[in-house]
Amino acid sequence: MKDKTIAKIISATEASNNFGSLIDEAAKGRSYFVVTRLGKARAVVLGIDQYGRLLEELEIKAEQNDAKFQRSLREARQDYKLGRVMNEKEFDKEFGFSKDMFSGEEQSQDG
Repeated sequence: MKDKTIAKIISATEASNNFGSLIDEAAKGRSYFVVTRLGKARAVVLGIDQYGRLLEELEIKAEQNDAKFQRSLREARQDYKLGRVMNEKEFDKEFGFSKDMFSGEEQSQDG
């Protein structure tokens, strides 16, 4: 069973005084911190993994609410069902890509 992330409310002064350990704890992903100033929530400190998951969830929500994206997704599913697909080599040939384009090395031409 997945452990729940726990919100911990701390003052800005406490956060400042213990910032290193605050970061270490947030990085473990078991807690995040709501930092208050004058009794009001002002900021959140969370681990990078939590932040990444949050951004991913927001992106998914945005895509779910984007009519143009949803339409293109339906079209892609239909193409797949009808067998209108190509493998990587076919794609590269169709669109003029080659391995050399992405190697980061410039090709010298003898002349």
